[in-house]
Amino acid sequence: MASQAQALVQRGPFRAEIEDLPIPALAPGAALVRVEANGLCATDIDAYAGEDPSARARLGDRRFPRIPGHEIVGIVEDLGPRTLKRKDLEIGTRVAVNPMIACGVCEFCQRGQTTLCRGFEFFPCYGTIPLWHEHGLWGGYSTYVYVHPNATLYPFPHEVSALDATLWNTLSAGVQWAVMTGGVSLGTTVLVLGSGQRGLANVVASRSVGAGLVITTGLTADRHKLDLALELGADAVIDVESESTVDRVLELTGGRGVDVVVDTTPHATAPISDALDVLRPGGRIVLAGIKSRLMDGFPVDKLVTRGVTMIGATSQSTDANAAAAKLVAAAAVPLHKMRTHVVGYDELPYAIDLLTNKVPGEKAINVVVTPTIGGGH
Repeated sequence: MASQAQALVQRGPFRAEIEDLPIPALAPGAALVRVEANGLCATDIDAYAGEDPSARARLGDRRFPRIPGHEIVGIVEDLGPRTLKRKDLEIGTRVAVNPMIACGVCEFCQRGQTTLCRGFEFFPCYGTIPLWHEHGLWGGYSTYVYVHPNATLYPFPHEVSALDATLWNTLSAGVQWAVMTGGVSLGTTVLVLGSGQRGLANVVASRSVGAGLVITTGLTADRHKLDLALELGADAVIDVESESTVDRVLELTGGRGVDVVVDTTPHATAPISDALDVLRPGGRIVLAGIKSRLMDGFPVDKLVTRGVTMIGATSQSTDANAAAAKLVAAAAVPLHKMRTHVVGYDELPYAIDLLTNKVPGEKAINVVVTPTIGGGH
């Protein structure tokens, strides 16, 4: 058994270095996972830049140092004394780690709203918990990660590769935002704004429950993503730089509009206005893309007079995570086609440049970060 973990430690915005940290003794119900891979998403990019509002609101600069990475997949290497929660978990099992840790006692946890947990001083999400809390092994960009006794694990059959398993977190966003929050079901017409990996996940989740019409949008530079959206189940795609989203959606729906809009676009606020213009009366908008800015001229009257429901989506529930893990394990959808790059954690800035389309000639969708050094590119 290893005595140390090698981790990428973030000490401030855009500052990270490889360090060795001791592996602690395991508390009852805790587990030690040997990390194999991590998904990379916009949340990781913002966190690396220090733009993580939930963590910053609670700790300010005390949120550093920390180990980034919250979409964690690995092999159970060791277990603390058994608890009821871990009674069926076996060493050697490949698992995904639910990034949110629930205290179990605050008012939100008591209501079952564990993603809103307020029982910790810090924001209780892997990749954001500071090094000064206990042992510090709270992030996926490490050779080992400590699994809190309250954390939930999702096992995968061994034939499901670690790289494929990382997509469970991406897909869980689709299950949560489109199906559980948005109410997409058999026959629903849905517009997914944005064709990044979470936009694509909403397409997959909508199609998996029998949505009647699935439309997604993207930029001209996203043509490869739009093509993949069609392959993963979208009925139509819209290049927002060459077509009017509003005109095209109304054309596709015979002027009726869609039942549900899921906005996954980061930063841009114009898609919210488009959503209100293409939603049928009484429809529902799920806002999942972090904007990091105010929206001038918000059309409140459209919201009121058309009886629209607008919901902010934060993280994913345990039920959504579990459902997504089962979909990935079933291998019923070629999710692996979303994966375009695998990068070592010593090249995190390069991985971020890939995902933000800053590397000439590269067309990234899903980027996986592994706890390895010297990946090269």
